Amino acid sequence: MDFEKKIKYMGVRFFLIVFLFSGVFGVLKVSAGETILIPEGPFIMGSTEKDVQWAVRQFRSESLDWYRDETPAHTVTLPAFHIDKYEVTMADYSLYMEATGKPPPREFENSRLNHPAQPVVSLPWQKAKDYCLWAKKRLPTEAEWEKAARGTDGRHYPWGNEPDALNANIRGKGDNYRNTSPGGKFPEGVSPYGVMDMAGNVWEWTEDWYQPYSGNKHDNEFYGEKFKVIKGGSWYSNLDLARSAVRGKAFPEQKKNYIGFRCVAAK
Repeated sequence: MDFEKKIKYMGVRFFLIVFLFSGVFGVLKVSAGETILIPEGPFIMGSTEKDVQWAVRQFRSESLDWYRDETPAHTVTLPAFHIDKYEVTMADYSLYMEATGKPPPREFENSRLNHPAQPVVSLPWQKAKDYCLWAKKRLPTEAEWEKAARGTDGRHYPWGNEPDALNANIRGKGDNYRNTSPGGKFPEGVSPYGVMDMAGNVWEWTEDWYQPYSGNKHDNEFYGEKFKVIKGGSWYSNLDLARSAVRGKAFPEQKKNYIGFRCVAAK
C-alpha cells in the first residue's frame, strides 16, 4: 500500500475507532459478529405462476421471460443456520485488512461510500468468500439467503407483499441516499427473522451458480457455471428487483459498487 493510500486507510480506521469508543453512532455497535438464528425446517422458494403474473401487472413488465428463472415455486428444507444481521460493513472489512494485510477494494476510498457502517462493495465473489472464511463463516447458499429474507410463507418482500418504497434503499425514491446506506436505516424492511437490509442497499453474493430450479421448463442461455447468483436488489434497483425471489446474476470476478455480501455459519 503506497503512502497516500495508507494515510487514507488510517483515516478510515481513526474514524471507526472514534465512533466505536464514543458511542455516538449506535449502529456501529453491530458488527459481522451479530447474527440471527434461522430455524431448521421448510420454506417456499421461488415464484408461482400467480406471483409472476402479479409482478408483471404491478411493474408493467414487458415480458414474462424476465421472471421465468424464479419458477417453479418449491419447498426447500434447510437445517438451522446463523446469518449476519447486517451486510458486511466498511468497518468490518477494515479490521480484516488490518489482520491480513489485504488491500482495500476499489471503492474503499470513495467519499460517498466510506462511512464505517455502510456495506463494503466492489469485491469480487472470491474475495467476499475469503472474508467470510476468515471470519469462520461462509457465503450463504441461495436457499439460505432467500429463507432468511422472506420467511416460510412465500411473501414477495421481507416485510410482506406490498411493494412499499419507503421500506428499502432503492433507486430514485427520495430516501436521502444517493448510494449505499448504513446498516439498519430502514427498520420497516426487516425480515420475519429480524435480518436487516435484505431488500435494496446492495445486491448480495451467494455461494451458488446460476442454474435452473428443478422442474423449471424454460430455456435460459445464461444457466450454467458462468454467473453467481446475487440476491436482494440494490440502491440502483427498483422495487421489482428487490423482491426476495428475484435471481440476479453476476460474473464472479465482477466488482460493482452495488454488490456487497453477508456471511452465514452453521448452528
